[in-house]
Amino acid sequence: MFVACAALLVSVIALIPAWSSAVSGESQAKTGEKEAERRGSLEVTAVSARFNDRLKGVERAADSEKEVDGLIGPQVDIAVRNRGSGSAIITKMIASVSVSENLTSCAGTGGELDIAARYDIPIPTSRKPPFTVTTTDDVFFDVKSGENDRLSVAVGPEMREAGMSPWVGVVTLQFHDADGTDLSIGPLALVSPGQDEHFHPVGMTWKIAPQYASCMDDNARRVQDIMEIPHITPSKEFAALHRALRPFR
Repeated sequence: MFVACAALLVSVIALIPAWSSAVSGESQAKTGEKEAERRGSLEVTAVSARFNDRLKGVERAADSEKEVDGLIGPQVDIAVRNRGSGSAIITKMIASVSVSENLTSCAGTGGELDIAARYDIPIPTSRKPPFTVTTTDDVFFDVKSGENDRLSVAVGPEMREAGMSPWVGVVTLQFHDADGTDLSIGPLALVSPGQDEHFHPVGMTWKIAPQYASCMDDNARRVQDIMEIPHITPSKEFAALHRALRPFR
């Protein structure tokens, strides 16, 4: 009988690791399910766009190139809230471009220099809309559950010839979350300052001094057409340009 009891005890002891392993596996599975249920859910609480006057970039001449800073260009500021139970992690930014063009210059002339600000999303001026631009640099923007945060994205023309008139663009931004969801923002109406001495922003207004007033008629029409796009959000400087062109409409 002692031998039988000993054998039974050995059998029970032998079963303990298997039972423990099964319990551990079940616990890990439940933990994995709970982690999978914790997903971020971003919502936009505010959007605005304005000039950033601290952009870095490069200035290129025919036979030289140098780093510059203090360049001015459009920047989009987005306030978000994560209403999900887990982190929301943005890993990619995409811009859908429906308008990208230079306004008409009435007196400005191009120069020998090319100036390129380093935008987070550079818009190729050689391409004809519509087209999309996807960021190639690594993107990692983490918003914890229940938190509010802000994201600033500089968006503008890839290359500018010195003396050129302002560039205008209409873009819709998409932020791709690591869990596969997308957050869409826009359409946004943006403008770059250009370098036309007769047509450029001054503070929160614009200097518009063409040699012939009729020269600005086309610019006024194009800006008005953009402002009439449904649900458009203009940058502060674009809205100021729209107001400044009112006499030419």
